[in-house]
Amino acid sequence: MDKIEFIIPTYNRPELLMTCISSIVGQTNPNWKIHVVADCPEKEDLEKIMRIAAYYIHDDRIKFTVLDERYNDWGHTPRNYGLSEATEEWVIMTGEDNYYVPTFVQNFLGSVYGRNDVNFAYCNMVHNWKNDDYIPVKGEIELGKIDIGNFMTRTFNAKKLRLKTEIEQADYWFVEEYLARFDQGALMYVDKILYVHN
Repeated sequence: MDKIEFIIPTYNRPELLMTCISSIVGQTNPNWKIHVVADCPEKEDLEKIMRIAAYYIHDDRIKFTVLDERYNDWGHTPRNYGLSEATEEWVIMTGEDNYYVPTFVQNFLGSVYGRNDVNFAYCNMVHNWKNDDYIPVKGEIELGKIDIGNFMTRTFNAKKLRLKTEIEQADYWFVEEYLARFDQGALMYVDKILYVHN
């Protein structure tokens, strides 16, 4: 069966990273992989990230990479690095401050199972706009309703495109460009709240 590869950039927020990883490890469907790419964090936080890596050392689905240079471009260079190394059929380039309900992988892989025509899937989310103001958002292909962590793409296609590192909202640009270039495939909309964006 296909797997989803989650690429998680991180810098100096190991507590949020742990929550994100835990939400994926706790999935009801075990067909996932994680690649954490640290954007050259400061020493104290690097040590915490390495303790997280040590905790998961026996799970070969989880990989950690530390970049030698700090890019400070909203996590886009670390995401592109993880994308270049991705090996699974599907990829999600998420963020360390995001997390997933336990049935996310089950719902996403179930929705595309046996559908070779689908190359993009997305869901509804809860968005924390500010001050812990969590708002349900219906997933749509428009700015503010699609987010870096609530859609998955075919890895093969995503590698041809990559994220534009100079644009803060590179996720929305990526979606527009991806759908324009690879529109031969169907979109799969999963009408459930499966993702929380902080």
